[in-house]
Amino acid sequence: MAGDGPRQLYLKQHINYTISPQSRVFAVLGTGSHAKLHEWAPKNVLSEERLEGGTPDCLEQDEYEDGKYILYDDKTWGSYKVMKALGIVKEQKLHDILDDEGNPVRYKSGAKKGQKKKEKETIFTIKPETIDLRAQELQVNYYRTLFEDRNFPVSKMFLEVPVRDGGIAMAKSRGIDRNLYLIPIKRLPDEEVKTYYERLQEEYDTAIRRGYARKCNSWETWDGRRCEGYCEVKFACDRMGG
Repeated sequence: MAGDGPRQLYLKQHINYTISPQSRVFAVLGTGSHAKLHEWAPKNVLSEERLEGGTPDCLEQDEYEDGKYILYDDKTWGSYKVMKALGIVKEQKLHDILDDEGNPVRYKSGAKKGQKKKEKETIFTIKPETIDLRAQELQVNYYRTLFEDRNFPVSKMFLEVPVRDGGIAMAKSRGIDRNLYLIPIKRLPDEEVKTYYERLQEEYDTAIRRGYARKCNSWETWDGRRCEGYCEVKFACDRMGG
């Protein structure tokens, strides 16, 4: 899978490890929602179509471009991940406090006498350079190439993302004010997608032959956060060494 390092992939296939049921509750809910979406899919929609190398969630005809299709991939994410995927940045800005007539309110005494009174305001802005969707872009574009190899040209790609903590204060504090988001996925060059997966497969095959794989890089480990609490095979990774 895009975003997983060769060592993680190798260890998960070749050692016994345990997972906490608590850590997989939302994954189970996501799997259940996928099953329902597949069950309710219209007859003119390809849903959960099994292809060599993956199972895309949904391919439907594009109503506005004849002979083309729209590809969807379903994710169930928390508000933090949705915020990162959308490139939402939270900022605190100061602005003048105004009176009923729209004039700035000023301090009448003390060290700040005559100065304008200010208050903090939370501002949410979208900064495209902070969008974190690289793994999903590779995965969905890979599905696209599989379909297009079978003569299903894809015009658009989206992530369909229910927010599992949508509607609560924490989500709103991150600028997430909806329970469901449709996030567009940009089209990557076919060669870029092919090269990524070929290199990952080569590294995995080498690990099988040698019984050793390189450590996951900073992107694959989310700058180390994955190793700190989100990798079930960290104990074996530590034993394998650098």
